Amino acid sequence: MKVFNLFPLTIVQEKISIEENERDILVNEIKKMQNNENNEKKTAYAWTGDTKGYEFLFSNNLFKNLSNKISKVIIKYLETLEINTNLLDIYYQRSWATFTKNDQSINFHSHSQSNISFAYYLLKPENSGGIIFRSNELQNEIANNIFTSSKIEKSLINKPNAFNSDKSMFDPEQDSIIVFPSKTPHATAPNKSGIPRISISGDISIMLKESRGFEHLMPNFKNWTKF
Repeated sequence: MKVFNLFPLTIVQEKISIEENERDILVNEIKKMQNNENNEKKTAYAWTGDTKGYEFLFSNNLFKNLSNKISKVIIKYLETLEINTNLLDIYYQRSWATFTKNDQSINFHSHSQSNISFAYYLLKPENSGGIIFRSNELQNEIANNIFTSSKIEKSLINKPNAFNSDKSMFDPEQDSIIVFPSKTPHATAPNKSGIPRISISGDISIMLKESRGFEHLMPNFKNWTKF
């Protein structure tokens, strides 16, 4: 029997190396942002800079070198999909840090306002939790909710695998970057290391340099009319 897996979700994982003195500078800058908040109250959820007024991290010159390196990975991601980047203008729409203490996590969500998203792991201790992707449209779902955990418990499904699972987790090492379509639901597993995990995330928008003849991709904002 031949098995064909069609219509993949493409996730890219790459390594980005930075000098340790640069890492220390970036970590300290993020800690300053995080410490500006009143963090005395214990919460189950990570601190995320995009909801705290720090959603334009790459406008800070301290992050310029890192953003340039991430840009190269984004280009490679688009080229993997055989997209002609010469026809596009590509923008960092938002960029922010996340600070995840012990037992904290981030719930499932997606970034519907952008095209591509990423997570770069600036500090990633062992057992500090990975990133989880979820599919809301299971191509192999032959009956509604047939692949839920309750069906595994009742032995209708023998075991979860790549053909029947609605979730997949990556547990990348420090300095890894994960790139994925923004519409993909994702979350983070709880940090169990006892040491904070710090990541840098961002949303990317792409638009055509010249939109003539194209219908669906965003036309360049330089041609928009403000009212």
